[in-house]
Amino acid sequence: MSMKILVVDSDWAFLRQTRDLLEPRGHYVVHEADTDRALRRSLKWHPDVIMVSTEYESCCDGNLLNDLARLTPRPAILLVSAMTDFEKAWRAWQRGGDEVLFKPLLHSSELHTAIMSARQNAICPSRRPAVRPLAMSA
Repeated sequence: MSMKILVVDSDWAFLRQTRDLLEPRGHYVVHEADTDRALRRSLKWHPDVIMVSTEYESCCDGNLLNDLARLTPRPAILLVSAMTDFEKAWRAWQRGGDEVLFKPLLHSSELHTAIMSARQNAICPSRRPAVRPLAMSA
């Protein structure tokens, strides 16, 4: 089954790696570096999966994830984050991401597993782990 995948990320190396892994398997990968343009494209193109970087402030602290989640049909929202930006990824996930993928990718299976998990969580929100704090303060 081919999927339409929109990558919203300014990391060209990650985009190249994503394309190299997904396009040979029949998936359509489109890139937008600007979040406003990505939202407009999503309204017309109806991607199955939107991979959005947590580096964008509108992802972590703005309305981008809410706007993407309101699209019809609703795409899976896969958050992409550098491992060093765990706090940003956590904030974005709490705002509505379906799954988080940390960069750099060490194996192609990480990307495929994250996409499938995001799709399942988007379709069945009850599968999504409950949001809980990682630690309790005294």
